Amino acid sequence: MKPTFVLVAFAFAFLMACSTSARLYPVEGPFSQQVPPPVLTATVRGIEGNNGPLSLTLPDGTTCSGEWSSAAGVQTTFGTGSLFTQYGPIYGSGMSVTSGGGQNPGRAIATCADGTRFDIEFVTGGGTANGFGFARDTRGNVYRVLF
Repeated sequence: MKPTFVLVAFAFAFLMACSTSARLYPVEGPFSQQVPPPVLTATVRGIEGNNGPLSLTLPDGTTCSGEWSSAAGVQTTFGTGSLFTQYGPIYGSGMSVTSGGGQNPGRAIATCADGTRFDIEFVTGGGTANGFGFARDTRGNVYRVLF
C-alpha cells in the first residue's frame, strides 16, 4: 500500500509541475476602467515542452481556450506589428526586448465561447516557465502578462 501511495503522490506532483498560471492585467480598454480592474488568470499546460494548451475564464464567466508555442533560444527582433513594439514603450516601463541569449519568444492564441479572441506575445527565460508579455483581445482590452 505504501509504495502505491508514494507513486500516486509523485505522479500528482509531476503533473502539477507541467502547468503554470499566467496573469493578464488590463492596462487599456474597458476592463482597465473597472474598479478594481479584473485580473484574468490563464492555466498554461505543457510547459515541459515548447507548446501546449491554455485556458482562461473572462470576468463574465465566458470560457476561452487556445494554444501557445515558444521558440527556444532563437534570435528575434520584434517588428512594427508586434505587441511588444506597440505596447512595450507605453506599458513596459520603456523596456526594449531582443530575444536570444537565454530568452525564448512565444505566441499564444485563444478563442472564447462568445467569439472573443486573444492574441498574446511573451518572452520566457531559457529553461524556465517564468516570463512576461502583452496581450490584446477583440473586446478592445490590452493586458500586461506575467507568469
